[in-house]
Amino acid sequence: MAYTVLMVDIRKSRQYQQQERQELQDFCLKAVELLNGIFSEALVKNVEFSAGDELQGLFKRMDAAFLYLRLFRMLLWDKDVYAGIGHGDWTVQVVGRGTTFQDGPAYHYARKALEACKKAKDYSVVFCTDEGVDNIMSAIINSIFCLNERITSYQNDLRLLLDILWPVGDSLILNESYIWNMGYLLKDKYALSVFKKEAQRSIFKIIKKIDFLTPAMRIRKDIDQYSSPAPVEKDIDQYSSPAPVEKDIDSCNSPSQARKDYDVLMSGHIHGAVASLAEMTGLKRQSIEQGLKNSNIFVERNTAFALVEYLQRELKGGNE
Repeated sequence: MAYTVLMVDIRKSRQYQQQERQELQDFCLKAVELLNGIFSEALVKNVEFSAGDELQGLFKRMDAAFLYLRLFRMLLWDKDVYAGIGHGDWTVQVVGRGTTFQDGPAYHYARKALEACKKAKDYSVVFCTDEGVDNIMSAIINSIFCLNERITSYQNDLRLLLDILWPVGDSLILNESYIWNMGYLLKDKYALSVFKKEAQRSIFKIIKKIDFLTPAMRIRKDIDQYSSPAPVEKDIDQYSSPAPVEKDIDSCNSPSQARKDYDVLMSGHIHGAVASLAEMTGLKRQSIEQGLKNSNIFVERNTAFALVEYLQRELKGGNE
């Protein structure tokens, strides 16, 4: 069986002042803890810091590594990252140890991809297999990321809201109960000086009442989610612990429902999204509609869905 390794390095992180660099590392750690929960179904070894500002993790699936990187980039909007994705065997398996103790071709390919990415002027991610750098897959992933490369912090918040409520991926990849906590993480993010530029127009600073758990975007007006902490177990980090999911919404994880949701998203339109976002944020519909329209957000989501669908077909076909 082939595995996928993701390696990420933050560009120019050493150029930050000491306080800002520490804040950036602390935020990255919290973001990774959250993402490790979201992608727990697809992770073999959690993503963690390996050296300096470099991160790495081991995945069962190629599509999960891509989606993990996509969300990580969204959470660190305006902070450039290099990334290398390697797909191959995992030969040195150290039981009970993290990803930094593991080794094998998948790790070697990811390292090769990351180094190639650092040398390439127009690439933020490179994909590598036993046949070397995969120029086609690297170009496809980079094209998806480029679709939202010039968006504003306001528009990035809009797409994060969409991803919280309508995630790109399915239950084979995502543990959606963890997505609840992304709102808390983003509100904390904008209190940090390293993100002060983004904080000026942050949607997450003004959201008061929202139930991130409901895929249908029902707003529970009787509960202020930010007035009390998320219901988590003691001694577990608030970002990495799952929120309780009501049984009556588990139907969204069924194959037939996932297929329907996928078809809707592929149409480039989420029914009622603008009205729902306006209600939960207090922003004008026109502002939200323009923000979505001028940022290629739905185009990027559709293209990401298409790539995930393709990679899942490859897995089903045995072309690992």
